[in-house]
Amino acid sequence: MAKAKEFEFEKPAPVIEEEDETTLAAIDEGIRDAKAGRTVALEKVRKLLPKWITASSSRKER
Repeated sequence: MAKAKEFEFEKPAPVIEEEDETTLAAIDEGIRDAKAGRTVALEKVRKLLPKWITASSSRKER
């Protein structure tokens, strides 16, 4: 079995040229929120996820 890749969270990933400033700002905000402890527990996300997903965003039938 292949070994899972270890992530270096303290070393930022390179910025892709196509990322716009709004996207980068949203990522930075998310990182700040996570560091400040403003997160949602996985079990709560699992309960909320069906409410977040709408019919318009679901996969098209094949």
